[in-house]
Amino acid sequence: MTENIRVYLLDDHPLVLEGLQNRLNAEPGIEVLHTFTDPREFISQAEQLCPDVAVIDISLPHMDGFQLARRLKEQYGNTLKIILLSGYAYEEFYIKAYKIGVHAYLSKQASYTQIINAIKQSMLGHILIPESIGTAHSSQDALTPAERKVLQLLAKEKTNKEIAHELALSQRTVEYHLASVNQKLGVTSRIGAIVKGFELGLLTFLKED
Repeated sequence: MTENIRVYLLDDHPLVLEGLQNRLNAEPGIEVLHTFTDPREFISQAEQLCPDVAVIDISLPHMDGFQLARRLKEQYGNTLKIILLSGYAYEEFYIKAYKIGVHAYLSKQASYTQIINAIKQSMLGHILIPESIGTAHSSQDALTPAERKVLQLLAKEKTNKEIAHELALSQRTVEYHLASVNQKLGVTSRIGAIVKGFELGLLTFLKED
């Protein structure tokens, strides 16, 4: 990627913004150009700012993250990738975010690795949705070829270091692939990914090895 992904953060907690901004700016290929605590300010400046990705907290003053996401989708369509962060794991919220057309709905307890992965995946057009409303996206077609290979090696009880060596990748890249696999399959652990992989038919051929 020749240009940095231009990211804007919206959260009404300055300390949260500062921590996330510092971590994202330390990630190669990602640049946080501005942070906002008031969504109205972001709306008024978005056209001039031309962001690639907006990471938005659900709880905002004056309008919530869903309302903001809907307005942004109506105005910019898929040219602006939207990632929602929420402290609520209600299924109706997942469904609402999916219907609006956001690219990811993550828990506020998500790791920086998961948020970074969501940003990068959104730029590839991938939608990260939880297992509870996973339909076509929680299927074989949801995983990229590289992610499938990582999942296959994971099922063979390979460590991250061994997977990186076998696929000629850095361990950091392997970690991002694993985070993406977990998000797409709606699981939170290596074992969960393997079990889900067998359920979806992604790993059936391993029985023939």
